[in-house]
Amino acid sequence: MVVAIAFMLSACAAGDQSDSASDGFTSTPLEQFPDEVGSGFPVADLVQEGSSGVGDFAPNFAFLLADGRGADLASLQGKPVVLNFWATWCGPCRAEMPDLVALHESDNDLVVLEVNVGEELSAVEEFATEFGMNMTVVLDQEDLIRRAYEVRNMPTTVFILADGTIGARWSGFLAGEQLEQFVEQIKTQ
Repeated sequence: MVVAIAFMLSACAAGDQSDSASDGFTSTPLEQFPDEVGSGFPVADLVQEGSSGVGDFAPNFAFLLADGRGADLASLQGKPVVLNFWATWCGPCRAEMPDLVALHESDNDLVVLEVNVGEELSAVEEFATEFGMNMTVVLDQEDLIRRAYEVRNMPTTVFILADGTIGARWSGFLAGEQLEQFVEQIKTQ
């Protein structure tokens, strides 16, 4: 099973970024997403279920823009990823967001994906504007990604190594030096 998932992830990562993906969207590098708050607020769609424990290959999901372009987690292989699950009503999410925005702005070798869980676009847009979230904000309105990653509390942050495996998970408020330690951990493995 692990070998099959590894093969599928490497196949997705090796494909031409401009070709139409087999899942019905045109695969687009994140750098070509809209240059605005939320990067166009793509909508989540689960591609490949899997286990979400440390050491497992991260469940793959796509995030799709209204115009049909999109990307998936597997296409980001080669860079470490910080996957943060949050909601606008969550006080700790609000408290940690400035550090996550600063992390995104300061480290081009790292991908920060913000996954909003179960909320309408208007609430997410207001929150993202308030915090200057110029990273990709994925809308998980149907809780597909939250369930695949077994997220029970907000915020939850999943740290994914460049090879596509989960390096660490943290449930609860995470900022400052503690956030930096997790990032260093996934960048050096």
